[in-house]
Amino acid sequence: MTHLRVKELAQEQGLNILTLSQKARLAYGTVQGLWHDKAEQYNRKTLDRVAVTLGVRVPDLFGGEPEEDRGPAIPLP
Repeated sequence: MTHLRVKELAQEQGLNILTLSQKARLAYGTVQGLWHDKAEQYNRKTLDRVAVTLGVRVPDLFGGEPEEDRGPAIPLP
């Protein structure tokens, strides 16, 4: 399952929700939804602003299933 990596990417740069929202010139609530991967729709302009602020491409904001949501590892035979 695809998830947003906004929190991960921002924290790598020492940013929190407030500083990311200020730097990206986005509403706190908008960034909070992206940060917690709770957004139901993604606005391209919003994603562009977040990506530029984080110095990544829009596709880099998305990742596979988060590690903590995966089940236990199954050893291969």
